[in-house]
Amino acid sequence: MCDEEDDKIQTEQTYDIEDEVQDWKFLQTTSSKSTSSAIPKRGEKEFEPDGTTVQTSALDESQRAMFGALSNSRGHHVKNKLLGVWIPGDGDSGYCLITAVRGNYFRDLGKAMSIGGVNAMTLNSLETTYLAERGSLIVYLANDEYRDWIHGEKDNEKDFDVETRLVALDLECLYCLLDVPLAKYQVYAYLKRLGYVLQDHTSPPPPPPTQPDQERKNTTGLFSMWPRQWGILAYPIHHTLHFQTRHYFNYTEVYKSIRLNTSPIPAPPPPPPPPPPGTPPSDLHITFNVWKPMQNFSKKSPPPPDFQLCVVDASKSTQFLTLPQIQRLHGELTPKTSKVVPKLTAKKESRKMESKREIRAKKYAERQASLDVSVQLRNEYLRTRDELFKNGVDPVVIAVANNGILNFLTLSRGQFNDILYNERLGEIYPDRLHSIIYTN
Repeated sequence: MCDEEDDKIQTEQTYDIEDEVQDWKFLQTTSSKSTSSAIPKRGEKEFEPDGTTVQTSALDESQRAMFGALSNSRGHHVKNKLLGVWIPGDGDSGYCLITAVRGNYFRDLGKAMSIGGVNAMTLNSLETTYLAERGSLIVYLANDEYRDWIHGEKDNEKDFDVETRLVALDLECLYCLLDVPLAKYQVYAYLKRLGYVLQDHTSPPPPPPTQPDQERKNTTGLFSMWPRQWGILAYPIHHTLHFQTRHYFNYTEVYKSIRLNTSPIPAPPPPPPPPPPGTPPSDLHITFNVWKPMQNFSKKSPPPPDFQLCVVDASKSTQFLTLPQIQRLHGELTPKTSKVVPKLTAKKESRKMESKREIRAKKYAERQASLDVSVQLRNEYLRTRDELFKNGVDPVVIAVANNGILNFLTLSRGQFNDILYNERLGEIYPDRLHSIIYTN
């Protein structure tokens, strides 16, 4: 396989009309008495000032329509009314108790609990705030009388009238009472609205402290006292990058120039070493385990997470993560095991129109099927190998929240010398080193 084949990158640009900003004035047309079934057209994009107040008036009208839509009262059916009682506790031990469970929210939310003979569902502070904010849960504040009823001290009452004997909490009081970190909640609510399944990550207990390796200290050279994070001796002293300047026209030449070691890696890399004595503990840990939307998710025995996410509040500190912090996050990741594929129920054939993505996927599959078998294997090999080079292994997702603006980035270990955790490449080309490190 020549280098030109390695450098081919196919990009495809897609355009979706839903990415455009919606005009709130359409709500006025839908609520009017007009019976026209024509689809309203989008407004013209005129960004250059024309010396009149036409654009300002259009913006003000759209803003008034938005505020009018948001100020409308939200209602719900009486049968779907969900009531919860927040029971404060010490620190993070508070929870919201729901005795009458309704709706499909609890397939991946809450924990079943029996308190005083009452089979109920408990929610943590994040889940309570999320359901209350979206208007699906009405939260009341527990008092001593309610606690006595929960623990069975009042046997003569079967039902406790929450709506008349307790005080309802609005969102303002709920935010202050639950004391949820704003950055953590914004990330949680954003991903939940997109359909992802989230659970709090429980970190394993830290390993016992070990004695420093004296042999490693004796073999340490003088130059190891210089921190690598300063950029000192990032490459060996006699490396060619210190003595020449080159122009690169493809990625293959870049990978050839940065080769440092051509020996294959026989086993997965060991976990990062413990921090040296005197290093301050890091306050960054894996926050959530995240799963893609799935219908048969079991919160009692969940499968291995698809993503593991760490929330970083950039409004408190603008400094990027240091290398020890990233290594600690990689050390907290759940080890990859053989993933059990859940049994999926057969879906009924839908007569709806195919989406653009489905049409493109079908056309691509038809083009691949018309090719020769050797060409299909080569394309699969390049696609799988490039995907491993791009994503690496042990990815950890960093969710950066900066005053309400969320950004997500992935930090993973790159495999530039050998590719592990994948057997498909060896099945296609068994006698080839699946690497981008080249030997002379």
